[in-house]
Amino acid sequence: MRAPRPPVIDGRLDDEVWQLAVPIGPLLQVEPIEGARPSERTEVRILHDDEYLYFGVRCFDSYPAGIIGTQPQRDANLDPDDRVEIVLDTFNDQRNAYFFQMNPVGSRGDALITDNGRVFNKPWDGIWRGQSSIDALGWTMELALPFKTLAFDPDAEVWRLNVQRFIRRHNEVVRWTGASQDYGVFVMSQAGELTGLEGMTQGVGLDVTPYAKADWRKNRTATGEGQASTLHVGVDAFYRVTPNLSAALTAFTDFAETEVDERRINLSRFPLFFPERRDFFLQDSGQFEFADNGRSLIPFFSRRIGLVAGEVIPIDIGAKLTGRAGDWNIGALDVRTGDRTALGSENLFVARLSRNVGEESTVGGIVTDGDPSGAGSNSVVGVDANFRGSSIFGDGRLNASAWALHSTTSGISSNAESAYGVSVSSPNQLWTWGASAKEIGDDFNAALGFVPRTGIRSYRVDLGFRPRPELDGVRRIEFGLEGRLITDVRDETESSEIEIQPFGILFESGDTIEIEIESSREVLIAPFDIIDTVTIPVGDYRFTRAKIEFGTSSHRPLSFFTRYEVGEFYDGDSRDLRIGFGWRPSAGFTGSFSWIESQVSLPGGRFTSQVAQLRGDIYFGPDVSWSNFAQWDSDSRSPSLNSRVRWIIEPGNEIFFVVDQSWQRLADDSTVPLDSKVTVKGIYTVRF
Repeated sequence: MRAPRPPVIDGRLDDEVWQLAVPIGPLLQVEPIEGARPSERTEVRILHDDEYLYFGVRCFDSYPAGIIGTQPQRDANLDPDDRVEIVLDTFNDQRNAYFFQMNPVGSRGDALITDNGRVFNKPWDGIWRGQSSIDALGWTMELALPFKTLAFDPDAEVWRLNVQRFIRRHNEVVRWTGASQDYGVFVMSQAGELTGLEGMTQGVGLDVTPYAKADWRKNRTATGEGQASTLHVGVDAFYRVTPNLSAALTAFTDFAETEVDERRINLSRFPLFFPERRDFFLQDSGQFEFADNGRSLIPFFSRRIGLVAGEVIPIDIGAKLTGRAGDWNIGALDVRTGDRTALGSENLFVARLSRNVGEESTVGGIVTDGDPSGAGSNSVVGVDANFRGSSIFGDGRLNASAWALHSTTSGISSNAESAYGVSVSSPNQLWTWGASAKEIGDDFNAALGFVPRTGIRSYRVDLGFRPRPELDGVRRIEFGLEGRLITDVRDETESSEIEIQPFGILFESGDTIEIEIESSREVLIAPFDIIDTVTIPVGDYRFTRAKIEFGTSSHRPLSFFTRYEVGEFYDGDSRDLRIGFGWRPSAGFTGSFSWIESQVSLPGGRFTSQVAQLRGDIYFGPDVSWSNFAQWDSDSRSPSLNSRVRWIIEPGNEIFFVVDQSWQRLADDSTVPLDSKVTVKGIYTVRF
């Protein structure tokens, strides 16, 4: 309903205006018992005025001391905590939505949802306000979502809405509509309707966000050391061309506040995937998603822009257009990278267009142009069709995808520059299954994408069975089978794998245990340097491995995870161990430690690879946090530390203080400082 006056957003729900709003209706259990009455009651009230959409949520709790809220940080991983999640499909297209969440100690999180959760863009940061508090009745939260933050059709009479609550000590999930274990809260066809919105205003629709950054660096080498300080300024601007279509412009872009990547040691023949973390590229990134290939083939991967062979390339200017026009979904991006002595500047472009078909399906195409490495010209064109059915088998889900791509690269002219594939899956609760097939030509080249293997045909099938027996303390038992075959384009086997999960248990406590057995085949037609000093020769290798995993529920103050894998490895054997601890003693601190180790014994030599990671985050409230991330690996033997203070003065206006320090391990096992960097960055948003 329309609010006669705005509520005060303090997390207390004591404004009289909230009593005018009638709760939307009861929430029902999804977990552990589908459709059952919740153990605790939840009331959700909604108000709006011309500028804001307000949510007031009362989470009753008969045992307030058992409420779990350990992380007040913005965008924290709230899996260990009690929390409430809200999803809004503002176009009623039953595919895409905004996601907002809060926990009892004030953490605010948001995301963009694409294709009913196939893409969950968690790093997206919208401008909105929220507060929460704990009292004798349980806990409450208030949200104020500016209509300037939301893209929507002002003529639409219906939005789609769902609300989900986690009661963590019971591992209980309750939901407003679609309370089925076969559907997640992101499946918008199962959401309810939000009506009665009228008179909303988005203003001019212009956000201007300038930044200023000062940094100081000190570099040390064998021949000496040097230091320098610099001052940078830049700007991002976002303009709502129509209520449904947004344009973004970035100039002299900087990503100093972006968290560093986790270190990994690659013991495979193929490149590792590292996710995008930069806000400009994450904004509306779901508009560029193509087909349903996971990470085996991505025609456009924004991390290729501004990063070449580990080198950071400056971005001089970039422009982006994203949104909807009727049933069409539109995404276009053009970026000009900075001039480099060896390669010069590059212009990189991608456009994605898709059309909604039926209630949940799409057909579309994609075009990319440019090679970020500067090696020559490259372009890719492709088409895809994606079917989504939420009730194709009664209550069951069915997804299917078909796609084709063709690349054009300077200096290459062949009939092997194409890729195509099909996939089908049914990701339901009791039975889940899927199958896919694809071919990627020898000369297919997506310079702006991620394609770890070319010249292959790949086939994959999987089957899972997850019954819920009536056993004390057990919520679910899991069994699984997965097969994968990769051949060259002449149908000669390159890799195959059969993975059997004979046993897996999810306990009511949230603890888990899994056992897996894997039989693999790798055919090497060329030697493979697994590390600098050990080579695996040409050969046909068959090996079997076993793996056991155990993890305690993350809601415990001290949680633990371990995975041990052992067995044959090519013509030798290996033992892999991963151990992780999480510590959440209070709402003011969280810490974690992980250790990854592989002991490999081969005829060509023996070696051990190790990676250690230590995190410690201190929270001074929902708007001020101090994050610390230290890493070490046995390959580089160089520890590093990323320490970041984030102060949210108010949504859209922030200050970051970042320290990056690395050390070098010398031959005599002593450690000396290598590179030091201190950065201060301020961001300010003006909305019109």
